[in-house]
Amino acid sequence: MRIPPVITLDYPEPWFPVPLEPDTDLDSWARPHAERLIEETAQAGEDFSRGFTGNPDRIAREMASRAEGYRGRDLALAFLCYPPGMDSSDVGLEVMTIYPEEGDPEPTLEWFADICTVRELGEPHIQHADLPAGPAVRLRQNYFGEKRSWFGGRPVIRSLIYGIRPPGRTDLVTATALWREPVIDDVIEQWTDQMLETLRVTEPTI
Repeated sequence: MRIPPVITLDYPEPWFPVPLEPDTDLDSWARPHAERLIEETAQAGEDFSRGFTGNPDRIAREMASRAEGYRGRDLALAFLCYPPGMDSSDVGLEVMTIYPEEGDPEPTLEWFADICTVRELGEPHIQHADLPAGPAVRLRQNYFGEKRSWFGGRPVIRSLIYGIRPPGRTDLVTATALWREPVIDDVIEQWTDQMLETLRVTEPTI
C-alpha cells in the first residue's frame, strides 16, 4: 500500500485552505469565511470596498461550491483566494502527488513540463529552480477553458504550475494556481511563488 508523503505549505492572506475531508459540512465552513471577507473589506478603506456588494449568503454559497469541486480528486492540499475588493473569485491553488505506475520509469521534471504544456495561446514561459522542497520546474501559461454558456466564447484560463522532485522520492509533487482575471496576474504569481518557497515534503509517521 502506497503511503503518501506529508505536504505542508504556508499561505498569506487572502488565501485560506479548503477542507478535503468528505465529512466536513462545507456550508458551515464557508459562512465564517464569507463574513470575514466582508468585515476585512469594510475595514480596508474605500479603494477596496468600492463596488463590493458583500452578500454573505451568496459569497458563502460560492465558496462552498468551489470547495466541493476539489473533493474526490486525491489532492494533498487546496486553497481558495479572494483578492482585496473582490466579492467573487475563481482563484485557487491545488497540490497533489504524481506517482509512477508500476513498471513505468520515474516521472521527471522534463516529462512533467511536456505533459502540462498547452500551446493554444502561445508558448509557455518555463523556468527551472531549486526550491527548499527540491528541484522544480515552473510553467506560466494561458489556455482556453470550457464555455460557460451557449453564448459567448471560451474563457481564458491563466495558470502557474510547479512540478517538484523531492530528494529521495520517486514521485513528483505538483502545485497549480488557476485564475481568469488578467489584472491580478502579477500578484497571483508573486503569492504563488512565495507559497512554493515554503512547501515542505516529509515522510509520514506511522
